[in-house]
Amino acid sequence: MVAVLAFAAGYAASSLTPQAPPQAVQVQGSVQVTLLNDREYYPVLLHVLSRANKSIHIAMFMYKTDTDVIERITELLISKSRQGVDVRVVLENSVDVNELAYRRLRDAGIPVRFDTRARTTHAKLVIVDGKIVIVGSHNFTYSAMERNHEASVMLVSDRLASIEEKYFEAIWGGG
Repeated sequence: MVAVLAFAAGYAASSLTPQAPPQAVQVQGSVQVTLLNDREYYPVLLHVLSRANKSIHIAMFMYKTDTDVIERITELLISKSRQGVDVRVVLENSVDVNELAYRRLRDAGIPVRFDTRARTTHAKLVIVDGKIVIVGSHNFTYSAMERNHEASVMLVSDRLASIEEKYFEAIWGGG
């Protein structure tokens, strides 16, 4: 269903130029879809994280905290956690650069886990307040945010966020 929504949003927004700001497209009633290609992802991510007031749940394949760009994400997560937002992060355990992010988040009091060695968590998933889902190809790396061609979508939907929350909880629980 997500693929259908993303395709429909892409088709509906096909007249956008790559430099155009992201625009939301209503698809299937109450689902709002925003395409986040290349450099569109990072400012939207920061905006959404900054407005979180209940929860931020992240499953990330690569979280490389060696630049100011990614440090802004980390600082925002720490700040939100200190404000009482439920921030939890699952990282892929086979990616060496994730160790620094793991330690940085853990030392700040954020519950963070490596996934089980039986599975590879290749997901790039952010769920905010049980309503917003950002999913796609963007890792938390400077290259993904500033250099690579990447394609992600932001879905605003209680129903889809609920499905992804269950998926996140399964990963969090080692499934």
